[in-house]
Amino acid sequence: MKLRIAFAVGTVVVFGLSLRLLFGSTSALTSDIADFYSANSTSMAFLTTGPVICLGVFAATARYFVRRAQVAHVLVVCLSLVAVGTAIRAVPSWPILVVGTLVAAAGIAVANVLGPVFVRLVVREWSLSERPRGREWSLSERPRGREWSSTGEPDAAAGRRLGLLTGVLTAVISASAGVASGVSVPLAEAFDGGWRIVLGLWSIPVVLAAGCMAIFGRTLSRGRAVAGSATVPDAAPSRRRAGVLTSPVAWSLTAFMGLQSLMAYSLIAWLPTIFRDRGVDARDAGLLLTALSVSSVLTALTVPSLATRLGNQSALAVAVTLPTCVGLLGIVSSADSWALVWAVLLGLGQGGQLSLAMTLMNLRASNARDAATLSSVAQTVGYVLAAAGPLVCGAVRSATQRWEPSLVFLLVVTVPMAAAGAVAGRRVVFGSEAEPADAVRGS
Repeated sequence: MKLRIAFAVGTVVVFGLSLRLLFGSTSALTSDIADFYSANSTSMAFLTTGPVICLGVFAATARYFVRRAQVAHVLVVCLSLVAVGTAIRAVPSWPILVVGTLVAAAGIAVANVLGPVFVRLVVREWSLSERPRGREWSLSERPRGREWSSTGEPDAAAGRRLGLLTGVLTAVISASAGVASGVSVPLAEAFDGGWRIVLGLWSIPVVLAAGCMAIFGRTLSRGRAVAGSATVPDAAPSRRRAGVLTSPVAWSLTAFMGLQSLMAYSLIAWLPTIFRDRGVDARDAGLLLTALSVSSVLTALTVPSLATRLGNQSALAVAVTLPTCVGLLGIVSSADSWALVWAVLLGLGQGGQLSLAMTLMNLRASNARDAATLSSVAQTVGYVLAAAGPLVCGAVRSATQRWEPSLVFLLVVTVPMAAAGAVAGRRVVFGSEAEPADAVRGS
């Protein structure tokens, strides 16, 4: 039983690793790609902004798929698309490079939405594995005045596991883009300038993740679609869930997710280029993005666990924006000798923001169905909003021939991001905004 849970946690790791390799590898090799294909800034937008738009457009399809198939099976198909799209980028053809990138982004879009739901299912499996054999929990066994998970264990334990696994997932997601960015240039040099080969090689970890996910899907003790996994029924007709379009929780979480994604993808797309334009060589510029991603692991691991222990996460949402503000101010100041420090601060902010957003998708939901709804809406609208980041930053740079105005734009974005996070962090459950959420809901 312990081996199965260990394998499930390992699947979370390789799954998260597969979701940002596409972006990090493209970012590090942007100059090489543009030079080889003689692509202007408009053409390069297909590789920088196009995938982010795909994240928003295809995220809306996630709920449709999980109503008809087990979550793990849907994720296997998603990861297969990512692997194929990533692999064909090695073909020396601009149309194929663009198509492969967008196909992979479509798979990532659906996988992004199902990430919090997948974590919830792993937490449920973990809980079920510890239930005494031959014994089912009954409602009469649940002490009054305490919240219990669907498996009968106190929600405090489920909450700790939810925070732990969300932290692991977001830490790996955050680090993977930096790993790809930092390793791609040295690999291309090792292949004597074969950067196209490097773009294709990043499909290998994705194939591994698809295999692990397929095995996990077969070992689920209660494998079923999200539509059948709702575990917390409505208490009464008077408490019917509010529509997502009228839910303050849903919209504030969507704004927080979108704005932090706008920040993240703008930095992934342009941070190495910003420093290359300031005279930093390609290898060192790519390593700055690696430093950003690696430092994000610290907050990605710690923020979810802290969030699940707090009744209200509003102050935490504001706190995770502060390192980003300081990092951006540092880059605007042109103090390039401190570039590593600014990158680390940006990473601390990015890791905390993404992990908190993903944690809130579960904390603000009473069951897996609501978690899928929140995740779908937040990422569909959020990533469409996020697509504006790289596009605006690139356009402003082209118009002014300077990066400082683009950085100021990102600095301004931190204000509404913090405000939206403060609202999303309130102690309220999606669909029941009038009621406080007394505890972390189980899986």
